[in-house]
Amino acid sequence: MAVVTVLIALAARATPLASLLASGAAPDFDFQVWRPLVFALTTSSIMSAVLTGLLLVLIGHQIEPMIGSVQFAVLYLICGVGGSTAITLAGVPFSFEGSMCGLFGLMAASTVVKYVQQQDIRADIVLLTIFIIWAIIVGSTTWIADIGAVVVGAVSGWAWLQTRWSSYRRQVGAGLAILAVCLAALVVAWVM
Repeated sequence: MAVVTVLIALAARATPLASLLASGAAPDFDFQVWRPLVFALTTSSIMSAVLTGLLLVLIGHQIEPMIGSVQFAVLYLICGVGGSTAITLAGVPFSFEGSMCGLFGLMAASTVVKYVQQQDIRADIVLLTIFIIWAIIVGSTTWIADIGAVVVGAVSGWAWLQTRWSSYRRQVGAGLAILAVCLAALVVAWVM
């Protein structure tokens, strides 16, 4: 995921890829389902992509062994869909900064799992709060997407806890259900 995010950031500098992958409430984006699905892979700069890649590696060391590589990647992308859904519902015209959504969603999922395991989650809560408050202070609209991703990540973490001892099919079903809710909300926004 880290490598793909950096490659997309590099390609977006040399091609019109940024305009094809941006997500938001712009009427031109209606019913273009690929936008929310790849939103977690988008960054506004190469530096942001490198930082995201580094954080993905650091966070991945905790989460990936628990859920597996494929589910880690899917969770990252689903959290991006949650961020895209939030900015679309809030009316933000466009954003090309979805990679932090994936990270925040992963952190929220990890926090829920840690909470249930009765581990200390104060540092996780403080870190998420600082990042969101920082986005608000600097006047960025990405905080809306970040909150959407945190909600989806937390729900995904809870769903994983409910299905972790169950079959792999139940885990996939839970992920698809979360994705379906986000996409249904997007369709409602697109129709309105």
